[in-house]
Amino acid sequence: MSRYFILYFFFPDLCYNKNNMAVCLLGIEAGEENKYMRRWVLVACLTFFSVTSITKAEEWTKVSLYDNKIPSSVKMNLKYKGEHPDIVDYVFVSSRTANIRDYPGMEGNIIEKYSYNDKLPLLEKIYVKGNYWYKVRTPKGNEGYIAASVSQKRNFRFDMALDKIKSLENFLATEKAAGRKIAAVNSYAPNPNHLDLQKNKDKYGTSADQNTAGTNDAGETIYIPDRSLVSIQSSGAGSSKVKALSVPEILTVSNRNISYANIPNTNFNKVIAIDSKNQNFIVFEKQEGEWEVISYVYSKTGMDSKLGFETPKGFFSTAMGKYVMPYNDENGQKQGAAKYALRFCGGGYIHGTPINDVEEVNREFFMKQKEFTLGTYSGTRKCIRTSEPHAKFLFDWVIKKPNRSANAQNLTDNLVVIVF
Repeated sequence: MSRYFILYFFFPDLCYNKNNMAVCLLGIEAGEENKYMRRWVLVACLTFFSVTSITKAEEWTKVSLYDNKIPSSVKMNLKYKGEHPDIVDYVFVSSRTANIRDYPGMEGNIIEKYSYNDKLPLLEKIYVKGNYWYKVRTPKGNEGYIAASVSQKRNFRFDMALDKIKSLENFLATEKAAGRKIAAVNSYAPNPNHLDLQKNKDKYGTSADQNTAGTNDAGETIYIPDRSLVSIQSSGAGSSKVKALSVPEILTVSNRNISYANIPNTNFNKVIAIDSKNQNFIVFEKQEGEWEVISYVYSKTGMDSKLGFETPKGFFSTAMGKYVMPYNDENGQKQGAAKYALRFCGGGYIHGTPINDVEEVNREFFMKQKEFTLGTYSGTRKCIRTSEPHAKFLFDWVIKKPNRSANAQNLTDNLVVIVF
């Protein structure tokens, strides 16, 4: 009686092409008389796998290439003496764990594994059979592929930050040439206990909380983020028409919400540019007519939550600083504090790593844990978080004559914060 057996060829490469069978099911009669048939099957399979491996690369599409270099057009003059990121184009692991494979597909062999929030230098973005993969270099020096479904791309956009600065320069110059005054909207009312937070948003996605309500020609209410720079188009007894660079229409606002304090002129020379998409920021200073990067770091911005808001985008005039910025929990009880805070919009500050009171006993541990998450996801209540040493650098940069007997401090130099 003839006997048959089934050979399962579990070759992952076959799974790559949906037109191929993932499992080769071969019915081969057992016995000496079929040895030539078995040899033929082996040769056929090896030939098939070789052809498949050749065609795989042709099915890749390289979407983007990354060199992990700061553009040569950007002038660097780093003044912050602490650490700057080693990588400016990277992905971080967004799942509990993620595999690095030797091929951009689930059939690729696993060569390394990494954990949540780990950062890896980015080399390429690849499109393969309906899915995106990133080619990365690991700390061990290996090059491999990580699925976009378990990772997130981040990079420093130096050129875009400079473009935003140029937009503000042009805005200020144009408005000055037209004889219009520059001001900032001012509607901040401290609310440390988070009472009656105004979560409603306008058509542009800006929330009402701590922001200035304006009216457009159609009678719609539009919110201008607190401390946004505006030009006064016309002024009346109780209200003025203003133009904000971050809002695409002229709005009427109450004169009570217009401030002329800490307003930069056309020769402003200090800017912090926040990239909320990529969770980093770049610090610029203008020297001899040229913008220089004096620092660049990973950061964390705000997100909508029970107590929090997304960090608003726009062009802001920084109002003041605090050596210590305390914060409360949802019950109004003191929860913790962050040091070296600069208020740029409503209750939104640029500050150092926040430490809860219960974490003070092991402060360094919790500080390292929290700073490890910078450059990944948003997660603050509205503020921009940086490391504590870097926050001190910024604080000292714009407050050169502090009042040592007070917590609140006036800025010595005007500071523009741009969030994009």
